[in-house]
Amino acid sequence: MAILADGDDQARDQLRNLGMTGPILQYIRFDVIQDPGSCSQQPWRNQVANQPGDFCWIDSEHPEWFLLDQNGQRIVNPYGGETFVMMDPGNPYWRDFWLERVRQVQDQGSWDGVFLDNVEMTFSFREQRNEFPQAYPTEQSYQEAIQEFLRSIYQDYFHPNGKLLFANLVARKDDSVWTSYLNNIDGAMHEGWSIDWPNGYRSPQTWEKHLRLVEETQRMGKTILLVSQGFQNQEDLQQFAYASYLLVMQGKAYFRYANSSNYRDAWLYRNYQLNIGDPINDRYQVGDGWRRDFTNGWVEVNPTQHTAIIETGNPP
Repeated sequence: MAILADGDDQARDQLRNLGMTGPILQYIRFDVIQDPGSCSQQPWRNQVANQPGDFCWIDSEHPEWFLLDQNGQRIVNPYGGETFVMMDPGNPYWRDFWLERVRQVQDQGSWDGVFLDNVEMTFSFREQRNEFPQAYPTEQSYQEAIQEFLRSIYQDYFHPNGKLLFANLVARKDDSVWTSYLNNIDGAMHEGWSIDWPNGYRSPQTWEKHLRLVEETQRMGKTILLVSQGFQNQEDLQQFAYASYLLVMQGKAYFRYANSSNYRDAWLYRNYQLNIGDPINDRYQVGDGWRRDFTNGWVEVNPTQHTAIIETGNPP
């Protein structure tokens, strides 16, 4: 699977020509649009207000589409030195505009679907920034608006047209919320899985919760994208995260060890080339750790001692 933005058409086509058969998704910000600072300036193409003059038109004709804070001010999320403004997920006319712009690209047939970035599941980010949406006085009402947005675009367009809909589910407080958001998407990203950026290893309890989340997501028939973050030269950390993935992958999980500052780079490690074969059982506990057997090898991870083994041959 690959995730590229509209405008990365050459890279997408190169991947196809090189033989890639997996889905290639179009990256789109779910939560914001860009204010480029001028009505004639070309905005970034990673969001739906991607034509010159779009922001000015929405600002003038549809100010009710913006998400306001408790003081009636627009909620601004700067990124990359640019100004991005949050939109109201519960406004049906904003949803219609959003889907119309997405269809203009998706109906061309060159993309297999969409990857939504920054789909907030709770008030976690709102609490950190003390920016609560005026239109949604409770966390539940905010969640219902976002889930209705997902439901409408999934059932009205993506699912009937065979297009994939994936989302980076952020601001998670507990795993029960995660599973409820899976009903109207085909897959989700967990950005910060099994290890903790920038602090290294997670507690054994949190690590175990992360593994169970992967297993539950796949049992639901959904795909999960796992991103474990660290520095490129932290090979022990990469081995721990990758071995943890091997413990729970069941055909609908993807793994990447990376850093959010280097997402355009491909970090390749020797353990990716180990041919341990196919899993022959589920993970099982061995002492303080967990092991899983494969047709050509075995994997063992100890979350307390922070050790990980990926070996070919028979386990001891």
